[in-house]
Amino acid sequence: MQRFALLALCGVLLSGCNYTVYHQAGKSVQDRDRDITNCDVQALRDAPVQTQIRYTAPQPREHKICDDKGNCLTETYWTRPEPYTVDINEDLRSRVKAQCMMDQGYSQVSLPMCDNGTSVSVPVTMKGISAKSCVVRVNGKLQVGEPS
Repeated sequence: MQRFALLALCGVLLSGCNYTVYHQAGKSVQDRDRDITNCDVQALRDAPVQTQIRYTAPQPREHKICDDKGNCLTETYWTRPEPYTVDINEDLRSRVKAQCMMDQGYSQVSLPMCDNGTSVSVPVTMKGISAKSCVVRVNGKLQVGEPS
């Protein structure tokens, strides 16, 4: 349990550093967005949502009962299993989408978010990645930009 908590914390801390986007020099951002949508549709068709209901494991709990004389008794009981749903095709769907995008010549690049307050140039046609490249949010979508 402690190892899981440590990994989760590391993931949260590292996720603030870089953002991953699909990129292909020479393609327009509009073409990329269309290709992402088409690959999303293909992935959903090839690996449709398939939910399963699963249950948490019962957990032992203790309940201490004391009378007015200070005599105590500890009872152990089990919690009820709680249902939750899992989409067993979620990981496969993600891989199908990534393969679809790679088949069309895109690569996934991880870049830091551009600094707030910095003027950033975001071309309509994607350019190559440089050491100064960063990610900026334009109209709710992540795009690669260059500080001006």
